[in-house]
Amino acid sequence: MILLASSSQTLCRRWRDALAGSFPLHQVADRQTLILSLREHQPDVVFLDQTDKHFGPVRFVCKLIRLTPTSRIIVLTREPRASEAMTLIKAGAKGYCATNIGPALLRKAARTVSAGEIWIGRKLLPPLIDDLVHTASQNAALIESLPVQPSTFNAFSGLSPREREIASLVATGQHNKSISSNLHISEKTVKAHLTTIFRKLQIEGRTQLALAVIGTHQQLTLSRNGS
Repeated sequence: MILLASSSQTLCRRWRDALAGSFPLHQVADRQTLILSLREHQPDVVFLDQTDKHFGPVRFVCKLIRLTPTSRIIVLTREPRASEAMTLIKAGAKGYCATNIGPALLRKAARTVSAGEIWIGRKLLPPLIDDLVHTASQNAALIESLPVQPSTFNAFSGLSPREREIASLVATGQHNKSISSNLHISEKTVKAHLTTIFRKLQIEGRTQLALAVIGTHQQLTLSRNGS
């Protein structure tokens, strides 16, 4: 089930029209009803209107994420910002995009998040990847540690050591030429490894791979902190 959280009837009508027939839907318009509905229905996905006065503060969204670990929350806002996206994704949100997202993309966001991946508006991806560059060593260490982590990380455990190494470098924003130079292998070999990685992880490209690493890092951090 998908829970739509907004007091805007116009916005919720647009969301319902886009999602109708694909997912069971439930709508809430205030904070108290949202929390009660999360406990009662335990929705798979929540579309949360951050521009709404009831749900707006980032600190509330972060608190809500901690309260509902089984529900995947997609935050929608009128003016998406990369810094806010990173804060929310690191806090545990599974998606972040503009409230005026088109119907087809809204459905795709729901399916993507339901499948355990992360959905980010395309314009926000470059600065998010830039942020990853500053945490390269952290991400590399993460990928190397994945095989001994709980079942949450089994998808990465299926990668070979070399594939995990390449995945970590992609997640830090490096392109094929740079990866080739760092690992002393040809660009053709890098491309071949990436094709295998995408197939094993069932993702479409390097952007989704980078986002998958962000999401795994977020889950691993929560696990280590006992959340």
